[in-house]
Amino acid sequence: KNHPLDPLSPTEIALASKLIRSYFVSSHPVLYFSTVTLKEPAKSLLLNAFLDDATPPHFITRHAFANVMDPVTETGYEVVVDLTRKKVTSVVKLDPGTQPMYAIDEDPDINAVLLADPQVQLRLAAIGLTNLSMVAPLYWDFGYLGDRPEYLEKRVVQVFFSFQNVRNDNHYAHPLGFVAIVDILAKTMLAIEDLPTTLGFQPSSAPFGDTSAPFMMANYDPTLLPADSFRKNLRPTTVSQSGGPSYKVNGYQVEWQKWKFRVGFNSREGLVLHNINYNDKGHVRPLIYRAALSELFVAYGDPRPPFHRKMAFDAGQYGVGQSTHQIRPTADCKAGSIHFFDMTVSNKAGLPVTIPAAVCMYEDDIGPLMKKYNPRDRRAYVVRNQRLVISFTSGLGNYDYEWKWIFHLDASIRMEVNLHGIDNPTFVSNLGTDRPETPIHGTLLTHTPGILAQNHQHFFAVRIDTEIDGNENSVAMVDVVPDGPTGSPQNPYGNGFRAVNTLLKTSSQAHACANQERARSWHIYGNLSRLHPFSHTPMGYRLVAENPIYLMMQRDSPIHPKCGFVDHTVWVTPYAEDQLFAGGVYLNNSGLPAWVAAAPNASLVETDLVLWHVFGLTHIPRVEDFSVMSTESAGFWLKPVNFFLENPALDVPSFLHIQS
Repeated sequence: KNHPLDPLSPTEIALASKLIRSYFVSSHPVLYFSTVTLKEPAKSLLLNAFLDDATPPHFITRHAFANVMDPVTETGYEVVVDLTRKKVTSVVKLDPGTQPMYAIDEDPDINAVLLADPQVQLRLAAIGLTNLSMVAPLYWDFGYLGDRPEYLEKRVVQVFFSFQNVRNDNHYAHPLGFVAIVDILAKTMLAIEDLPTTLGFQPSSAPFGDTSAPFMMANYDPTLLPADSFRKNLRPTTVSQSGGPSYKVNGYQVEWQKWKFRVGFNSREGLVLHNINYNDKGHVRPLIYRAALSELFVAYGDPRPPFHRKMAFDAGQYGVGQSTHQIRPTADCKAGSIHFFDMTVSNKAGLPVTIPAAVCMYEDDIGPLMKKYNPRDRRAYVVRNQRLVISFTSGLGNYDYEWKWIFHLDASIRMEVNLHGIDNPTFVSNLGTDRPETPIHGTLLTHTPGILAQNHQHFFAVRIDTEIDGNENSVAMVDVVPDGPTGSPQNPYGNGFRAVNTLLKTSSQAHACANQERARSWHIYGNLSRLHPFSHTPMGYRLVAENPIYLMMQRDSPIHPKCGFVDHTVWVTPYAEDQLFAGGVYLNNSGLPAWVAAAPNASLVETDLVLWHVFGLTHIPRVEDFSVMSTESAGFWLKPVNFFLENPALDVPSFLHIQS
């Protein structure tokens, strides 16, 4: 029997889409499915079982949620299906212009429109590209519609172009100087626009635009590199776990070294962790009800139109989960004992698509967790940092994002994102005369004609529904400050400093940015009246914001309302059943800013609350990023703070060396 939080099975997805097609057969005979996914049960139905570490009630029915559209009328709907009773139970018509997430297999439809268009063919021929199979369209959501109101109620995509010289060639090395705009549902070309191909703002005014192109190859595929170009003296390392894994897997439930949690997955968020608890010497303590990526936003910093439209919301528009690709042992997961989870998403027909080995789980060792040398007794003590890693990788255009949730022996949790791939390029035919002396919104990666990699920022918004020792949680912002002026009674020599805790009482008070000068962190507490017997403080966990990021976009930019949720490092809101996505379900200027504005005085003290953390990287490209970049990483920690009576990893077997 399925657990209520298990991802939908292929059979359930097929059943849901069949019931939906039957429901709409007379009014909408042709349907386009954006997604079919699990509609999680109301939290109230499952919370007590989680807090008590018990089996959930048996009466909970399974439901599927789907976004569907009629391609003729371009009307969208939210549909809920009762999978137990096999019936559609809810249908909500979306407002005109509301755009659900792209399906995983929309690209061929767009491709067919593009490459059959006479104007596109003439432009490609003028460049010398007549073999259309070597043309590689690059699909982007139309990131800003404010200056193109005629597209407001259409499902519109902007498509940049690149090409390959030979099979497996790195097509990102060969971008072209124009962009096409396509109505996906109507399957029609709306416009072709020329791009600036110098460092200035003006595009080419020639009939077919700039007809030059960067033909020089820049590859990373080993089959296209000289055989004698590889290092000969690098010896591979091996990882083994002779006794087998330390974890136990039962369906989607995982137990490892006092941790227990459930694995979930959906098309939008990808990996979801449910019901995380920790066994503290026989006392099972609840920590997190649900944790997942909420949104991935990439903002490009080239102000030259139409590059201002390069604003990608990769989770809400393209689906981090459905963009997942199969993980391979050794190459992707180098570990001893690896457990793979297959995951299933849906296509535009509403049919199941299974991704084999979509999620991998393994243990690794990254060095000492604890270490101390005692020179008096000449004894060296070491505990190895063996971790449980659960990971998946999403291929989203030019970037591959590797997402990791990492559980530690000392009861800490780390969430980490590794960024792999290629800087998204634009074509530069020549430097031009209407330009600054050097590029100021990107980096030239090659000679001209060649490519410019534009400045951009990656924002990761993670939603954490905490249940620290129960459902009554509070959050304090903690700043470290000097303890009065030098010479004062409390700080006579000026060296004193202390931590100041500010309890965040309402939603309007509970959003703030990181502050390195104050070593700012956020503490999530259980019941405030239950004080630690030693520290005499509330018991909880601390969010360590390791990679805070600050939006470079002006706040009065007309583009800003859609991404206002990244304005702060941390937001705290009261729990609400329908608030899963930081930018709103449909990214229509809603989400966190709107929720807080609607209930600014909502209480956050000893209640069911949600913590949202925004972190990321600001990427000023380097020549060394090309032809493929080395990995960049960002992440954060959740660490116990005055939660245990001692270091919870003291019982981990250690190495003790006595020096002679």
